[in-house]
Amino acid sequence: MNDFQGSCPECGLMHPPIAPGLKCPLAKDKTSSGELIDSSDFLVQMKNIVVSKIQSKNIKNPKKVFALVIIETIKFLDQYKEG
Repeated sequence: MNDFQGSCPECGLMHPPIAPGLKCPLAKDKTSSGELIDSSDFLVQMKNIVVSKIQSKNIKNPKKVFALVIIETIKFLDQYKEG
Protein backbone atom coordinates (compact mmCIF):
# COMPACT_ATOMS: atom_id res chain seq x y z
CA MET A 1 0.00 0.00 0.00
CA ASN A 2 1.42 3.40 -0.94
CA ASP A 3 1.14 6.47 1.28
CA PHE A 4 -2.58 7.04 1.98
CA GLN A 5 -3.69 5.45 -1.31
CA GLY A 6 -6.59 3.09 -0.73
CA SER A 7 -7.49 1.40 2.48
CA CYS A 8 -5.44 -1.10 4.47
CA PRO A 9 -6.36 -4.69 3.54
CA GLU A 10 -6.12 -5.72 7.21
CA CYS A 11 -8.14 -3.02 9.00
CA GLY A 12 -10.01 -1.31 6.18
CA LEU A 13 -8.84 2.17 7.23
CA MET A 14 -6.60 4.64 5.43
CA HIS A 15 -3.21 5.14 7.09
CA PRO A 16 0.48 5.16 6.16
CA PRO A 17 1.79 1.78 5.03
CA ILE A 18 2.80 -0.87 7.54
CA ALA A 19 6.36 -2.19 7.25
CA PRO A 20 6.62 -5.48 5.36
CA GLY A 21 6.17 -8.50 7.62
CA LEU A 22 4.31 -6.57 10.34
CA LYS A 23 0.62 -6.87 11.18
CA CYS A 24 -1.52 -3.75 11.13
CA PRO A 25 -2.04 -2.73 14.78
CA LEU A 26 -5.63 -1.72 13.97
CA ALA A 27 -6.57 -5.08 12.45
CA LYS A 28 -9.18 -7.15 14.26
CA ASP A 29 -7.94 -10.41 15.78
CA LYS A 30 -9.72 -13.72 15.28
CA THR A 31 -9.60 -17.15 16.90
CA SER A 32 -8.43 -20.16 14.88
CA SER A 33 -12.11 -20.85 14.17
CA GLY A 34 -12.59 -17.33 12.79
CA GLU A 35 -14.46 -15.80 15.75
CA LEU A 36 -13.68 -12.12 16.33
CA ILE A 37 -11.62 -11.38 19.46
CA ASP A 38 -12.56 -8.01 20.94
CA SER A 39 -10.00 -7.31 23.63
CA SER A 40 -10.48 -3.55 23.89
CA ASP A 41 -12.84 -3.59 26.90
CA PHE A 42 -10.66 -6.09 28.75
CA LEU A 43 -7.48 -4.10 28.10
CA VAL A 44 -9.07 -0.84 29.27
CA GLN A 45 -10.33 -2.51 32.46
CA MET A 46 -6.97 -4.19 33.12
CA LYS A 47 -5.12 -0.90 32.62
CA ASN A 48 -7.47 0.87 35.01
CA ILE A 49 -7.06 -1.83 37.66
CA VAL A 50 -3.26 -1.90 37.43
CA VAL A 51 -2.94 1.91 37.41
CA SER A 52 -5.30 2.17 40.40
CA LYS A 53 -3.22 -0.35 42.36
CA ILE A 54 0.02 1.40 41.41
CA GLN A 55 -1.41 4.67 42.69
CA SER A 56 -3.03 3.29 45.86
CA LYS A 57 0.09 1.34 46.84
CA ASN A 58 2.34 4.29 45.95
CA ILE A 59 4.47 2.08 43.69
CA LYS A 60 7.56 3.87 42.40
CA ASN A 61 8.43 1.51 39.51
CA PRO A 62 5.32 0.98 37.35
CA LYS A 63 7.36 -0.53 34.50
CA LYS A 64 8.35 -3.40 36.80
CA VAL A 65 4.70 -3.94 37.79
CA PHE A 66 3.56 -4.04 34.16
CA ALA A 67 6.36 -6.51 33.33
CA LEU A 68 5.30 -8.77 36.20
CA VAL A 69 1.64 -8.57 35.13
CA ILE A 70 2.67 -9.71 31.65
CA ILE A 71 4.76 -12.59 33.04
CA GLU A 72 1.96 -13.78 35.34
CA THR A 73 -0.59 -13.48 32.52
CA ILE A 74 1.58 -15.64 30.27
CA LYS A 75 1.93 -18.23 33.05
CA PHE A 76 -1.85 -18.29 33.50
CA LEU A 77 -2.50 -18.65 29.78
CA ASP A 78 0.08 -21.44 29.46
CA GLN A 79 -1.77 -23.41 32.14
CA TYR A 80 -5.30 -22.52 30.96
CA LYS A 81 -7.48 -25.38 29.72
CA GLU A 82 -11.03 -25.06 28.45
CA GLY A 83 -13.34 -27.56 29.89
